[in-house]
Amino acid sequence: MIDQLDAFGLPAKYAIVGFFAGILGGVLGHFLGLFENPATAWGTPIATTVGGAIGGYIRQRRGFKS
Repeated sequence: MIDQLDAFGLPAKYAIVGFFAGILGGVLGHFLGLFENPATAWGTPIATTVGGAIGGYIRQRRGFKS
């Protein structure tokens, strides 16, 4: 399934995976009581999306293709 995202490029692939991981992390963190403020739970997918895009860009610059 993740291989289908190769058409978008490595930074976009990492950003998409990071977005869904951030949603899962925000929901789990909210239900486990890790976030006192609901805005923190909403900020988690944004942060992981940006971090995934930056990580994919760095990995692409180093010459990794997949």
